[in-house]
Formats: sequence, structure tokens, C-alpha cells
Amino acid sequence: MNRNRKVARILLVDDDPEVLDMVQSALAHYGMEVHAYPDAVQALELVQNPAAPEFDLVITDINMEGLDGFDVIRKVKALHPRLPVVLMTGQSSVDYAIRAMRMGASNLFMKPIAIQDLVQSVFHLVDVHRDLQLTDDGLRGLVNERRHFLFRSDELDVPSLVHHLTDRLVPMGFASTNNLDVIAMALHEALVNSLEHGNLELESTLKGDLFAGEDPYTKLRAERMADPDFARRLIEVRLAMDTERFELEINDEGKGFDASQKSQLPKDSDLNSHWGRGLPMIFLVMDEVHFNEKGNQIRLVLRRK
Repeated sequence: MNRNRKVARILLVDDDPEVLDMVQSALAHYGMEVHAYPDAVQALELVQNPAAPEFDLVITDINMEGLDGFDVIRKVKALHPRLPVVLMTGQSSVDYAIRAMRMGASNLFMKPIAIQDLVQSVFHLVDVHRDLQLTDDGLRGLVNERRHFLFRSDELDVPSLVHHLTDRLVPMGFASTNNLDVIAMALHEALVNSLEHGNLELESTLKGDLFAGEDPYTKLRAERMADPDFARRLIEVRLAMDTERFELEINDEGKGFDASQKSQLPKDSDLNSHWGRGLPMIFLVMDEVHFNEKGNQIRLVLRRK
């Protein structure tokens, strides 16, 4: 996360005043400029106003009276195809999430909101959205590419690596400007999983409230990053891409897990369940997801549409 850039400008919509206030306070706490509205009509009027500020991200609830979140994303994408939209909902079924992703949502959060994850996602999406605007259209003639990265745990900069892994997806035809952000988010989740749950052996259950005095997850993460036994573990990333297939392989040096338990995502999986939110996101976005037998390698595949 690069927090030294210009202030992020966020448009927030939710008809629940408690959620609206909580999310606005959390984002403002980190220096973001938040324009919060209790209904979609007012928010969309601002988006359509040529004199309005230029937004970096839209966050909207789905289940609202009148215009709902699906209406918001449809109208926002019609006006600003590259503007990322994050949805919030109490509906946790995979089918519901698929609909949101197909409409171009960059991320989907279940209520009650895990506010720390939301804030981190917002920082990431703002950076990715700004960086991807620099994509070079002159690369459209590229026919194949191979990349090989190797990082120590304490050297890995996930947002920067995601930028390098996605900068060819639009020119090569694996993504459009409408869904590039969500693909980038899925790769981000896979890398974070390999780093934090793989090499650093951190459990998601340690995550505390954003405003708590002490977050056990963040504290243990910092301790293990300072411990050579964890910090020097390697993350290896291999990218292979041609005109028909994008394949990314991520290997860590953690203990792994029983990969047979995650070989497929159940159709009725709750995105707030023991699976965690990162893995369902990856399954929703990628065409293929494979694990090795030890459970310390994930292989992600996109096919050209």
C-alpha cells in the first residue's frame, strides 16, 4: 500500500446509518476523503455531475430501498468503466457473489463488515486502479511471455508484484478494463495467503477489530517478519502467458495444508465461513485453481475469452 500518494477520494452509499458511519469513520481515520450518502439517487447524481470531484473508488451496499447496489454498479460502469466498485451485502451465497463479479464489482464484502479487511482492500484497489491506468497499449502485439520472481518473505511487496503480473492482461485479451481490478484482487489474495498463512503461519482467527488497542494478527505478523526463521522463507512466483492461456504458479515454504479439502469450492459455500474470504474470491474469478499435494503451491489459470 502506497499511502504517500494523493488523497484517495471515495464515494460511499448505504441506507443503514450505522454501517455508513462506521465505514466512513474507518476510511477517514486513514486520511481518505469520503463522500457518504444514505441513498443511491443522491450518490449517482454526484457521479453524473461533471463538476464533481474525480473518485478513486465507489463502495455501495446492495440491498437498499429504491435503487440498489446492482443499479449503482451498472450506472457507474456506464459512466466510468474503469472506476472500481466494491459491494457490501448480507447475502453470502456464492451465486450472489458471482452476479456481482460478472457485473464488474472489484470486491464483495459480507455484513457484518470485517472493517480491517475492507480498509486494506480499499487502499489496494485505489493503488491498483491508478497504476493500471499506465498500461501501455503498444503491448497488444505481444504473443507470449515468461516471468520468474523469487522473494524473501520480508522483501515481498504484494501490490507492486500484482501490478507486474496484471500489466499485460488487457493487451493480451485476458481481461477488460471492467474486470481487471477484480482479477488483480484475486491475485493479491493468493499472494497474501502464501505469505501470511503459508510462510508466516498466521491464522485468520487472530484478526482483531480495526479500532482495538492491539491487533494480535498484526502484532504476530510483525514479530515473524523480524524472525529470520520466518522472514527468510521464500515466495516463488512463475508466470507463463501466451495468446490463449495465462497461468500463475505461487509457491511458499510454509507447512502447507490438506489440499484435498480445498480442491473445489462448494456451490453453497458461505463467503464468511471457515474457507475464509480470500479463497472463494480466487475461485470466483479464475477459470482454474489447482493445489499441489502438500498444499504450499497454488496454480491459477485464466483462459482467453
